[in-house]
Amino acid sequence: MKYRFNVLSVAALTMAMAIAAICVAPSPAAAQAAAKPLCDGCSVDGKTTPRTADGHPDFSGFYNLNAIYHGDPKEEKPGQHVVSRNADGSVFFDYGGANQGGDPDGPAKPAAGAPKREGRDITCADCNNPPYKPEYLAKVKAIVDAENGNASPLDPQYDCKPYGVPRGSLRGAGGYAMQVVQNKNIVAFLYEDRPGPYFRIVYLDGRPHPDDLDASYYGHSIGHWDGDTLVVDVTGLNDETWLGSGTVGPKYGMMHSEQLHVTERWSRSGDTVTYQATVEDPVMFTKPWVMSPRTTTIAAPGDYIRPQMCIIFDKEHLVKGDQTPYAASKDAKPEGSATSANSVPMMSGTWNITIHSTIDGILSQQWSVKQDGTTITGTAKLKNGDAPLEGILEGAVFKGMITDGSTKYEVKGTVVNNDMDGTIRMGKNEFLLAAKRTQ
Repeated sequence: MKYRFNVLSVAALTMAMAIAAICVAPSPAAAQAAAKPLCDGCSVDGKTTPRTADGHPDFSGFYNLNAIYHGDPKEEKPGQHVVSRNADGSVFFDYGGANQGGDPDGPAKPAAGAPKREGRDITCADCNNPPYKPEYLAKVKAIVDAENGNASPLDPQYDCKPYGVPRGSLRGAGGYAMQVVQNKNIVAFLYEDRPGPYFRIVYLDGRPHPDDLDASYYGHSIGHWDGDTLVVDVTGLNDETWLGSGTVGPKYGMMHSEQLHVTERWSRSGDTVTYQATVEDPVMFTKPWVMSPRTTTIAAPGDYIRPQMCIIFDKEHLVKGDQTPYAASKDAKPEGSATSANSVPMMSGTWNITIHSTIDGILSQQWSVKQDGTTITGTAKLKNGDAPLEGILEGAVFKGMITDGSTKYEVKGTVVNNDMDGTIRMGKNEFLLAAKRTQ
C-alpha cells in the first residue's frame, strides 16, 4: 500500500506544532532558574559581584570553602578513606571525611581546585608569623617545640573557647562555615563552630566604640566603606584566645594581650571573599602584624548553616613525641590527672571496648586484663568466644594482639587513667577503638 502526503497539510501541521511549543515551553531564563539549584548568596554568573540597593558589595550568603566541602556525602571520591595507615606505620583518621580531601601529609589528596595547604593553615598559602618581642617569642617557640604534630594542650580551642579575632574571623576558622547577613546599618557574621553557633555584629551606622567596653572573645566591631572594601575596626578583645597555630595557622601565632587591636579589610569579587587584617599589640609585638590574605567562597548549592556544639577535647589523650601523654607534663598536667611522666599506666581490670567499624557498624568487646610491669595478658570476649590478648606498654602506648584462631587483630592505643583511645586492625581494615575500664 502506498501513502501520499499533502505537502500543504504537513507544513501547516509543522507550524501548528511549533506555535504550540512556543506557547507551553518556558522562557530560557525561566528554564535556567528552574534548573539551577538554590544557592545562598551566589553571584548570577560567579564573576559579577552582587550589590545592595545603595551600591555597596553585598556579602550576604553562606560560605564554607566550596572547593573542599563540596556537598552531599554521596559525592565522596573513591579511595579517600576515613582511616588510612601510612607507609611509616602511622594511622591517619580524617575527621572531615572523604569530602574534606584528606590530610595534606596523608594518603588522600585535596579535591581539585582546593587552596594550597601549608601544614597548619588551609586558609592562607604563605602565612607570615606575628612579630613577637624576644621574651614572648621564646615562650611561643617553647610551646611549638613541645608539640607532637600540631597539637598543644595549651591551645584554647581544646577547652572549647572561641577562636576570637582574627583567628576566627573567616569561616569560623576551623569549621569553614559562615553565614553573612547584611543591611545598610550592620553586617552580621554567623558561624558554625566551637564552642557552638556564635555571631559577630559589625555596626555601620557611625557609632563609636563604647567608653566602658568590657573585654570579650570577639570584642566590639565598627565598620565603614573604603570604596568597595568593608573596613572593620575591632577593639575590646580579651587575652584568652590565640592568633593562630594548631589547626588554624600561622605556626607561631599564639598568645596576645588585651591591648590587641585589629583592623580588618573585607572585599568580594564574584563568589569569592578576601580577608586581610592588620593586628597591633604594643605589649607583645615589635610592630604591627600584617596577616597574609585569606579567601573563602560561596557554598555549594543547597548547603546551609547547621548548629554544631563543641565537646571539650580530652587533652589527656594528646601524646608527645616520646609517646608519653601531655597530661604527664609538669607544666601541662590537667587538674585531677594521676599519670606522671615516669609512671606506667595501670591496665589491670575489665575493659568495655567499642570499635567503630565502617563496614559492620559499632562493635563491642569486653577485655579481662592482667598486668606485670609493662607486660599485658588477658582475654577478649568475642562473638566466637574468648580469645587470648597479649601486649606491652611503651610509655602510655599499649601495643597488643588478639588471636582468634588463625586471625590476629593488632591493637594500638593511648592509655590514660581509665580510658584508652586507639585503633584495631581487622584484616585489611583499620578502625577506631575506644575503651573504658569498669573495674
